[in-house]
Amino acid sequence: MKRIKYYIATLFISVMLLPGCSDSFFDINVDPNNPADVTPALSLPSGISGSAYVLGGYYLALGGYWSQQYAQAPAASQWLEWENYNLTEDDFNRQFTILYAGALNDYEYVRKNTSKTADWKYYSIATLMQAYTFQVLADLYDKVPFTEALKGSENLQPKYDNGELIYDSLIARIDNAISKDFSLSSVQAPGAEDLVFAGNMNKWTQFANTLKLKIYLRYVNKDPNKFKTQILALLTANNFLAEDAKITSFKAEQTGYNPFYNTFVDRLTGNINANKNLMDSLTVNNDPRKTKIFNASATGANYNAIVTGDSKNLSGKTIKDYATPNVGTVSPVYFFTKEEVLFLIAEAQARYGTPAAAETAYKSAVSASLVSLGLAADAIVYPYNGIKSIIVQKWIASTNKNNIEAFFDYNRTGYPSMSESLTSTFNVGQRPKRLFFPDNERKTNPNTPAKVALYTPVWWAK
Repeated sequence: MKRIKYYIATLFISVMLLPGCSDSFFDINVDPNNPADVTPALSLPSGISGSAYVLGGYYLALGGYWSQQYAQAPAASQWLEWENYNLTEDDFNRQFTILYAGALNDYEYVRKNTSKTADWKYYSIATLMQAYTFQVLADLYDKVPFTEALKGSENLQPKYDNGELIYDSLIARIDNAISKDFSLSSVQAPGAEDLVFAGNMNKWTQFANTLKLKIYLRYVNKDPNKFKTQILALLTANNFLAEDAKITSFKAEQTGYNPFYNTFVDRLTGNINANKNLMDSLTVNNDPRKTKIFNASATGANYNAIVTGDSKNLSGKTIKDYATPNVGTVSPVYFFTKEEVLFLIAEAQARYGTPAAAETAYKSAVSASLVSLGLAADAIVYPYNGIKSIIVQKWIASTNKNNIEAFFDYNRTGYPSMSESLTSTFNVGQRPKRLFFPDNERKTNPNTPAKVALYTPVWWAK
């Protein structure tokens, strides 16, 4: 794959004050297994930063458009093709390469080197973050390189594995990661190198349990009872994350901005407004999160929003006439939020546990969302009405934090209801379900699958 020299290296070296990988790490066909001056203590933060850069930047924006949290601003067209579902195979090439040639390779380097020395804390953190990143890719593409990936010059043309195989393999890897003996003398204690939990393995175990629950719930349309026993065991143990899993090491300077802010607010400004679908939901319910999730318009200080596909019908209007996402220079990048974890628990209880436990977790999740935005836990109370209410509230709470997860939830559950401009050319029922396989891959890897329509569901989708 083509070498990508992108500012991610500069951005995150500056942000984290830790050296990252050399430029060669951004070539997916360069062997990363024998770098001259890289250690696990340097590769781990580089990998976490690489995941955060893509997941908290371009994938956050894409999820915002495709889950109708965001809309393309009038008098601009930078992301109009995303909103119109008019993608090409060139879209998201760079992000695919950054994750494979950067983050995933960094994690693999840590895993290989620390498994030789039984340095299990570094090994486990790298394994869990790699599993998290692989899951996002499998959810976006359905098939991605996995069993033959990350082998450097040993295999420059890895095969693409089915998403379900990847999922089953990730579960085994997660279990292996948290089964290690962290008390051995060979185990080093990560501190600042662990950008998420500073080496706290109890929290990483909770992260692992949370990630497994999310993976299990992806099966509800494919085989709803496949992991019923495991889900009930997790619910009984109740050892999930009780706080955000996030990166907060950003700086209020151009080389250290939050990745979404850096690209979509600072560099390519003028393109993203609030979507009317989400804004209407907040406004109708008098939800106080509206003024926390979105900034009022620069002109008129209102919270007007745009219907998906309508930006070209708003002559004379600009981004300044509508509300915009409230993402700042140092806003965190989230892998899990406390409220997302509680919504996962609520859904699991609704499907496999008890209605009472589901309602309790649901109410706690809504309260956690309110508190995370600086509001009182009881600033608004929403009724509980089963799965639909859980997913709709999760959609609201994920805005600006983990938008891509809202897109996956829609594909899995059909919630919330989506709407487009009456003048749009969208076909009914033809909403996107995946991304195209990258053009860079097609040019260099003959094992890249044939092109699949954006509207074809991934293996777990509804």
